Amino acid sequence: MQKKLTILLAAATAALLGFLIAFTAFGSNPSGSFTVYGERETGAPVYPDEDRGMIDINTATADELTDLPGIGPALAARIIGHREANGLFSGAEGLLEVRGIGEKVLEGLRPYITVSSP
Repeated sequence: MQKKLTILLAAATAALLGFLIAFTAFGSNPSGSFTVYGERETGAPVYPDEDRGMIDINTATADELTDLPGIGPALAARIIGHREANGLFSGAEGLLEVRGIGEKVLEGLRPYITVSSP
């Protein structure tokens, strides 16, 4: 009797594990496809596109700046801090003065940013 109960329990456990694996893999996404948007914890960054336009680094809020590729909340705060302490940026190259932004990051940002006249 105990042997039958053990086999039944093992079979039920295996069936439950199979169900959980299948549900995790396909249950929340019935199409089976996945979309990776970025690093933001609360949702995907919305990189600027033709409908939205470019982001002006002289007027952008922290939330708008974090929509840019490679810019997280800390770097957005440093951009705004630099802008407040030193005045508006005269060009995109001014971002190089912000700690954490180098040539590579700047080149990644260029398609998405604009700079209004100071």
